[in-house]
Order: sequence, then C-alpha cells, then structure tokens
Amino acid sequence: MMAQTIGEKIAALRKERHVTQTELAEYLFLVPQTISKWEVGNGTPDIALLPRIADFFGISVDELFGRTALDRVKDLVLKYSVLRDEKSFREAMDCIHSQNQTINSALKNEMGDKAELECQKKILEGNEMHLLLQQGWESAQRALRIAEELAQRTGEMPFRLQRVQLHTMLGKNRFILLECRKNYEENPSHDTLCLYFEILLILGRYEEILEIQQTDVSARVLMLPPSEKNVSLWNQYVQAAAGIGDVAATEACGEVIQEYGSEMDYYQFLWILAKLYQDKSMEQKYEAVKEKLFSMLSQIPDLFENQYVAQRNRQLIERL
Repeated sequence: MMAQTIGEKIAALRKERHVTQTELAEYLFLVPQTISKWEVGNGTPDIALLPRIADFFGISVDELFGRTALDRVKDLVLKYSVLRDEKSFREAMDCIHSQNQTINSALKNEMGDKAELECQKKILEGNEMHLLLQQGWESAQRALRIAEELAQRTGEMPFRLQRVQLHTMLGKNRFILLECRKNYEENPSHDTLCLYFEILLILGRYEEILEIQQTDVSARVLMLPPSEKNVSLWNQYVQAAAGIGDVAATEACGEVIQEYGSEMDYYQFLWILAKLYQDKSMEQKYEAVKEKLFSMLSQIPDLFENQYVAQRNRQLIERL
C-alpha cells in the first residue's frame, strides 16, 4: 500500500471528522478552492501551515505526514549510525523504551490489535538490539585502537592479550591467528606462545594447543620443566584439556598449578576441574573438588578483593 500524500491525508482526516473544505479553509484564512487543490494533488500546504493543520485535527505533524512512532525509532537509530555520539544513542534508546512502555500498557489493558502490537514490539526489540550492537562495535573499535597503541608503546603482556581478544571480538579472527602463529614461529618465547595459545583458546581450537605442547620442540622447551615463569602457559593448557573433555590431561596439571601458580590460579583450576567432573558425571570427584573450593573461600580471606565477590563465588559454587 502506497503512502498517502499530504493532500490525501488532509482529505481523509477531514471526512473522518465530518469537517467541510469551507470550515477548514476558514480556520486557515484560505478559500475552499485551495483545500480542494491540495486534496486532488494540485498543490501542497505551505510549511508554516502544517502545525496549524495538525492542531486542527488534534494530531502531531508526524502523524499528519503519516510518520509513525516506529518510523521515528528507525530514523533515530539511523541518526546514531551516522553521528555515533552518546546523545544520539540515548535519544534513540529513550524513544524505543517509551514506545515499548506504550505497547506493553496497551497489551496489558487489552487495547488495540494484539497481533499488530506484538509485531510492533518485535520491531522495537530488533531496533534496540541493532543499536546496542552498533554501540558495542564502536566501543570495541575504540578499545582496540587504545590497545594497539599501548601494546606497541609498552610491550606489556596484558595489553597484548587484550589486543588479541579485541581483534576476535571485531571478527578479525584469521588476521590475528596468522599474526600470532607467525610471531611464535619466528620468535618462540613465553609471550609469543602465550598469545598464540590465547587465540586458539578463543577460537575453541583446543586440540591444537595439546598437540603443540606435546610435539612442538620450542613449546616443550618453554613449558618444561614447569616453573613460576611458565605457569600461565599451563593455565592455558588446562583450559584446552578441559575443553576437549580430557580428564587425565586436566588432572595432571593440578600439581603444577598448585606448586607454581598463585592461590587464584589454583582456585580457577579447581573450578575448571569441578565443571569437567560434573559434565562427565563423576559425582564423587566432583563433590570432593567442590569441597576444596568452599575450603579455599573460607581459609584464604584475601583470595578475593572484597566480601561481596567472595559471597558471589560461594553462590556460584553452590550452583555447580
């Protein structure tokens, strides 16, 4: 169905409200022939008359043009796509939430066509999701630019890891995988192997990590014997072993993590082990590890930075 012209909209509103062309013309200080010309498409109202025409019929200028609340939402989302500023984001989100409230109220009070309202609600939710994805994408891009600069300027490992993670968030998986692999092959070191393992973990390529540890000479030199220096690589190895459900390989890392890692490293190892035992229905081992987790929470008060975090972890363990 084609959208109505402004003249057709005026004609429809006038007939709906039983208003004559003469009455509308008198209100606007015009002759009836002018109204007639608008309605048959031989002219359009002066822009200055539009608010007065809308007021006469008790509608908004948007409604006069046939512009719906959903059209406004769509335009505000598009505006944010162009400007990418917080004000535009908030304006679009507020409009979505306001319209959602109106629809929810109508549904609750059984007003209007339920199917049509549900359809409008889905459209609004789709626009909200699109808006959040746009904001997330923009935020990730800004974060990546910062991480790139910090990684290059400082060379510090946390920034280099964040850089890898942000590249994957932005869908640049192949680029960062090839880069990490190339850097490791050209310069095998703790840091380059750690970054290589990190991207493989993110991509779920767990078998490759186990294969590298077992067959790659440089990796074995870097990881053996276990020490405080290479415990972070063993932490990654644990995640990979658990990722493919290899109970024996995961368990074998326990002594390494406990001896050379921090208390938090060992706590995280036990958490991974508990989940693995649960997935494998190994109830006796699962309960034993769960008890160890509770014990660490109570015996090591400084394991977490505040009581709330400790309590939250206790609740998470209980839900395992």
